[in-house]
Amino acid sequence: MDLIYLILATLTFGGGFALAVASLRREEGRRHGLGIPLAVVGLVFQLLFLRERGALHGRCPITSGAEVLVFVSWSIVVFYLILGRAFRLSLLGLFSMPIVFLLQVIAIALLLFSDPGARPPARLDVWLEMHASTSLLAYGAFGLAGIAGVMYLVQDRQLKSRQLGRLFYSMPPIRYLMSALERLLWIGSLLLTVGIVAAFWMDVRPNATHLFIYSFVWLVYIALIIVHALRRLVSRRFALYVIGAFVIALVSLSALSL
Repeated sequence: MDLIYLILATLTFGGGFALAVASLRREEGRRHGLGIPLAVVGLVFQLLFLRERGALHGRCPITSGAEVLVFVSWSIVVFYLILGRAFRLSLLGLFSMPIVFLLQVIAIALLLFSDPGARPPARLDVWLEMHASTSLLAYGAFGLAGIAGVMYLVQDRQLKSRQLGRLFYSMPPIRYLMSALERLLWIGSLLLTVGIVAAFWMDVRPNATHLFIYSFVWLVYIALIIVHALRRLVSRRFALYVIGAFVIALVSLSALSL
C-alpha cells in the first residue's frame, strides 16, 4: 500500500505541473489557483506513504535511499506551503513540482528494484532520529531556495532581454523571491546545525562519512550567507551560487545511507 500512496503523490505533482504549464500557455496574467490545493493533496499522499514506512520500521522512515528522497521531497512541499503564500510565491509550485516529481520517480524505481524491507532498530535512539530528520528537513529548505534561485534567474533574464512573456506576469516581484531565498537559507542552516549537534549525542558515534558530508554542506551554506551579508555578491550571482550549492547537496544524498 505504501508504494501506491507514493505513486499517487507522484502523479499528483506531475499532473499539477502539467496543468500549471497548460494554464500559463492559455491565460496571460491570470493567477493559477490549483497549485496549492494539488500540493496539499500530494502532501497527504506523501504523509500516508511515510506513515506506512514508519510503521514498518518502527522509526522515522529514512532508512533507505528511496525513503530519503521522499522525505526531502516532502520537506520541499512543506516549506513551499508555508512560505509560498507568505511571500506571494504561488508560482513557486510550478517550479517545485517537477523536482519533487523527479525525486519521487527515482524513489519508486528504487523501491521496485531494491527495497530492503523492514529495518527496525534494536533500540530507538531519539538523538539519531533528530539528527537524521532535521538534517533532511534542511535539505528541503535548501532545495526550495535553489528553486527560488531558478525563478529569480528566469525573471532577471526576461527583464534584461525585455521579452516579458506570460510567465513573467505570473511571477512575484524579484524582491519577494530574494527575501524568500534568504529566509530559506537561514532556516536550512539552522536545521542542519541542530542535526549536526544532535549527532554527537547519539548512542553510537556518528558515522564519519555522514558527518563530513553534512558538515561540508553546512559550511557551503554558511559561507554563502556570510558573503551575501557582506554585500560581496550581486543578487544574480548569489542565486547562481544557491542553485549550485543545492546541486552539491543533492549529489551528497547518494552517499548517505541512514
